[in-house]
Amino acid sequence: MHGTRAAYVKDRCRCPDCTAANTAASRTADRQRAYGRWQPLVPAGPVHEHLVALRAAGIGVERIAMLTDMSVSHVRELASPRRGDRRIRPDNATRILRITIADADRAPRSRVDAAGTRRRLEALVAIGWSLELLAVELARRPGSLRRSLTSSSVTVRTARDIATLYERLSSTPPPQCTDEQRVAADTARAHAVANNWQPPLAWDDIDFDPSPPAVGAASRPDDVDEVAIERALAGDGVVYDKLTPTEQQTVVALLSARGRSIRDIATQLQTTKRAVASHRPAGRSEPAAAVSTAPRTQDCRRSALASTA
Repeated sequence: MHGTRAAYVKDRCRCPDCTAANTAASRTADRQRAYGRWQPLVPAGPVHEHLVALRAAGIGVERIAMLTDMSVSHVRELASPRRGDRRIRPDNATRILRITIADADRAPRSRVDAAGTRRRLEALVAIGWSLELLAVELARRPGSLRRSLTSSSVTVRTARDIATLYERLSSTPPPQCTDEQRVAADTARAHAVANNWQPPLAWDDIDFDPSPPAVGAASRPDDVDEVAIERALAGDGVVYDKLTPTEQQTVVALLSARGRSIRDIATQLQTTKRAVASHRPAGRSEPAAAVSTAPRTQDCRRSALASTA
């Protein structure tokens, strides 16, 4: 690996970066000798055992070499079962022993628990993102995502990709420019409701929260759930029939105040225009179509989210 003393000594590379690394290492050694702290070599046994544990956790030799700024061949040599009794430089030992067994350091193909990945996919479906559309965003096949929904573990790469996608889309409604897109979004939401999949706002910590309790007894007509109102306003999977009459009145009034048309509100809340009109403030005129700020109009201005990611 360029820019290391190992490359200068073992690979005989004399590029500026490797030369500078060798010079810096030599100066450090000279300084330690001057202060009487020079310890040229230490037993490699603890380092070897740590490497064995790291590799068993799915962290590959190449990844370890990158994290420690050491050559791959040197790390592989230290990990060899025949070299556990050798001695190495203390700074190299410190670099290796500093690495922790954490998911962020794992090799892309190692496997981790799928709970967080599964919840993220379910949450995106709950706000209208179909698996087919999510697969396009990830450049994967829908079948791959379906397996992630039912598997007990996924690869680190899959977990990272879906976590990144979730951060990008969890506050964004799906495209609803055409009838086909609106049907796909409605179908996704209905599928999520049928399977009790929770939307993003249902989780405080999507990786470690216990599963949310099942919906209990029906709310009283005058109950107001501010979270439900916020989710309905955001198009986050809460539809008209899931709101109490007071919440319905509040949501329709707030959306109307934002200039939303009866049709747009009915589409977002998955209800009829008559139901929306019954809650519209008296004397409220219907805004021109061009003024509508429905999420689907916003999505019509972009051909695909992937192109802007």
